[in-house]
Amino acid sequence: MFQYVYTISQVNHSEVERKSPLIATTHEILDRPNNSPSLVADLRKDFRLGEIEQVPVEIILENPNVSLYGLDFRNRSAVFVEIPADTNLSHAPFYFNTQFQKAKRVLTIPFETMIKVSKSVTIDDDRLIFIYSVGRCGSTLASQIFAQIPGVINISEPFALSQLVIARNTRKAREDELVALLEAAIRLLCKTEADTAWVVKGQSFVIELGDWLHNIYPYTKNLFLYRHAETWLESGLRAFSRGVEETDEEKKIRRELLGSLVPAIAQYDAELTLSHTGILSLMWLTAMEQYVQYSRMGIEMLAIRYASWLSAPRKTAEAMLEYCGCKPADMTAIYETLNRDSQADSHLSREALQQHNRTLDELELEELHRHLQKHDFIHDADFEVPNTVQI
Repeated sequence: MFQYVYTISQVNHSEVERKSPLIATTHEILDRPNNSPSLVADLRKDFRLGEIEQVPVEIILENPNVSLYGLDFRNRSAVFVEIPADTNLSHAPFYFNTQFQKAKRVLTIPFETMIKVSKSVTIDDDRLIFIYSVGRCGSTLASQIFAQIPGVINISEPFALSQLVIARNTRKAREDELVALLEAAIRLLCKTEADTAWVVKGQSFVIELGDWLHNIYPYTKNLFLYRHAETWLESGLRAFSRGVEETDEEKKIRRELLGSLVPAIAQYDAELTLSHTGILSLMWLTAMEQYVQYSRMGIEMLAIRYASWLSAPRKTAEAMLEYCGCKPADMTAIYETLNRDSQADSHLSREALQQHNRTLDELELEELHRHLQKHDFIHDADFEVPNTVQI
């Protein structure tokens, strides 16, 4: 089963929290029922919680170890976790996973309070960088490169942004409220002052929010990372296939979940079978199409092919940092990062994926190309998007 998505909360809020905009509800974490965040939006599947305590909401802003974990639309609450002081989220390849593993306390506040509190955080969007991608294309490497630069706050795959994609696609709230929540989420993710830049890398689905983010923060630097569709599909199947046949119920759950994140999957004829290969093909096409649409709208991004990281990693890193205006004088740490596994110690590490030797068979290639041929304008697996770095 995919480990794509979130787990946020089912917390019973007291009347005190609901009536006061200055109160946060905290819970001590006693245990974790599962080894990783679950796919269902229910905090109880992530943590076994202890006693409830009421604390001033200012702790969310003032405590550097408290970070936004996600958004609970069922209870209309923002969920935060407190992690140990010696945990550096800037170096985490997957923000949500490190939060889950290291969290020692949960804090919740109503959406209304979240929006109000966030207004005390100021962000200079000249120093804000968004990384969009198709996934499995070097985006984690890119974020880890930024994490080596002094004065950079790096935020790699926070769940809250993907949850806002679901909320937008499934209309869980009015658009104006979702935009306000998006702005509040970015402010609170970036609450720690950054001398150089804040870098926010969303999961691949977060490109769905690119238009809203551009309207809120028009002066950001935006990156888009992508990859040849055939090698991308092979990598995706290797990373997200369990190697055993899924039940019909598991296939249905995955299709429904990813349909809430990827409009093309939701819009696919429900009467037709959609295999794992088909789902991944639509995910790739959706991200690529969205980038092209943003380019036509005048939203500027620098696009980087995965092949550039393979053929000329140093030149690619330099071009990316120069575009973003934060290339350091000393590139030693950057060059060293290029030689490391950016997803080490995770379920997507090179070591872990080497245990799943996976190549595309003829039927999978045919299915990918059927979806390509049906698309309005992306018909080639090696389609090149506008403003791609030429190395």
